Amino acid sequence: MSDGYKPILWNKFKKQYDIILWVGILLYLALFIGYSVNQYPTQNINTTLIRAFGTLAILLLHIILAIGPLSRLSNTYLPLLYNRRHLGVSMFCIALVHSILCIIQFHSNGNINPLLSLFTSNLHYNSFLYFPFETLGFVALIILALMAFTSHDFWLHFLSPKFWKTMHMLVYIAYALILLHVALGIIQFETSPLLVLLLFAGSGIIAILHLLAAVKENKTDGKKEKVPGAEWVYVCDINDIEESRAKMVVVNNERVAVFKYDAKLSAVHNVCKHQMGPLGEGKVVDGCITCPWHGYQYRPEDGCAPPPFTEKIATFQLKLIEHKVYVNTAPLPEGTFIAPVNIPTAIKNYHRSLFFIGWAENNRKLFSITRIFAFSGVIVIILMSLALSSSQQKIGGFKIDYESVQQIEGWVTKKPVASLKIIEGKDAYGNPIFKTILLLDAFKFGADTLVSKILKGDSIRYVKLKGYLNSNIIDCGQAGSDCATVCTQCITGTTNHPVMDIENGVYSFENASEPVKPSVVILNSGRKKLIGEIIDPKCYFGAMNPGYGKPHLSCAARCISGGIMPVLKYMENNTEKYAVLTGVHGEAINNAVLNFIGVPVEVEGNFSSIDNWDFLQIDPLNGLHFKINN
Repeated sequence: MSDGYKPILWNKFKKQYDIILWVGILLYLALFIGYSVNQYPTQNINTTLIRAFGTLAILLLHIILAIGPLSRLSNTYLPLLYNRRHLGVSMFCIALVHSILCIIQFHSNGNINPLLSLFTSNLHYNSFLYFPFETLGFVALIILALMAFTSHDFWLHFLSPKFWKTMHMLVYIAYALILLHVALGIIQFETSPLLVLLLFAGSGIIAILHLLAAVKENKTDGKKEKVPGAEWVYVCDINDIEESRAKMVVVNNERVAVFKYDAKLSAVHNVCKHQMGPLGEGKVVDGCITCPWHGYQYRPEDGCAPPPFTEKIATFQLKLIEHKVYVNTAPLPEGTFIAPVNIPTAIKNYHRSLFFIGWAENNRKLFSITRIFAFSGVIVIILMSLALSSSQQKIGGFKIDYESVQQIEGWVTKKPVASLKIIEGKDAYGNPIFKTILLLDAFKFGADTLVSKILKGDSIRYVKLKGYLNSNIIDCGQAGSDCATVCTQCITGTTNHPVMDIENGVYSFENASEPVKPSVVILNSGRKKLIGEIIDPKCYFGAMNPGYGKPHLSCAARCISGGIMPVLKYMENNTEKYAVLTGVHGEAINNAVLNFIGVPVEVEGNFSSIDNWDFLQIDPLNGLHFKINN
């Protein structure tokens, strides 16, 4: 207890608890991130961090929700309950980092405010399967923030214990939202069943523990026996009450705690004025009833907290008939003194059960139990971090090397999309073989503005560009197709579907011997109807990695709305293929496809090829349809 405002009431036990807690947190993050970097070298580091902090936050939330019912089932878990607020605030901080990383990766550096993007990038609010799961996580974070900011006793007294307790029960609403956030988000992307199994197992354990705690309390509440013709309720036999402990009984739908101490009996209202803790599960220590949750104390004879504290609870009259204890159903005003009922013969050789007080020094046995929990927790952390990190979805080998700038010469054009045509080699007859590189600007923007500045009204122009090219990890023939190790021979300078992220718009026209201007050769293949997913090539071909599926939908929407050309990813003859989408006359259709990104779609239009890229000219109003059940 504290008679003044202090940010944190530190004591030796809390310090030990927090050290163990944060050692576990840092260990989980180190193992998860380290394993991911080693096994998934092309995965974007932000993606790794997002997954590490997200999975850790969910794991801690399950532990927090399990502590309450575990403490009601056994006093062994009271040390965890005593420090649960520290665990809750730590969990919120981790969830906040996860959320900030998500907003930075998926919603920042675009053409609208990141928070506005959070709610508008995915507009499938009428579809359960493709519901905007990020908004669910955002609402859950607001609830967790409210709880974390009001966790101190200052807010408890300011808001009143009843309102504070009701508000903090919103954690179960946040938990439900987080379950939906995961179920409608990353689970739909991952192929490993481990995350699904862990989520179901965790929620099942939480439900079972709460059910067992409720059954135990209902048994206590159901024990009633009235004295005929009087307002007295039977409590128990005197020998059933442990020394310095209590038996609880329900009186007018309220629990009353009957304590036995120093050969005396007293009865008080069961609810602590601090956080509405169960006083009946506490113990009489130094002549005061001590709450098992946070150590708040009250005198048993008048229900008053010892000075300088001012909390008061109601008291009740007791009657002892032979060995039977009865309590009057009418509570007396809070703080009313009632002389304790004397027990004629003190109970000898009584059983002393384990009791925890966070600020006391006589908790050695419980401290040793806590150390066992800590050791077990370290083992669980190691197993969970390795299991979750190793079960991540296998990703492609694309990457954009932002550590090395390349300078490339070629012809820039805007038709059909902003691109750079380079000479890759010559055929058997000495004719040049051309390759087309899609051009992108910084962050989540297309390169149309920059290309227009370069062209100065021309349709095509020779130029030198500086920027970052995507590369692809290929099978080296030594470790199998699932090789995750990056070695020199596994990196090619560009892929058959190259994209170039122009460095700060750097270009020049310096060239002494410009090759002959190429003509744009379009190979038409007629109309095609394809089923696939609309992606943005910047993220998919290396910037995000992974850059597809529902988890990436919001980011792709920002990229495409910012001018990056939409690309259809589809399967043909068991091979993944890509086609750049344009309008029927080659015009940009970015805004018209925003609501179709990241979900299965059917696209129909005129199919053609230019060098190494395929193109599909479509009418978004008639040639683009959902392939999902809303």
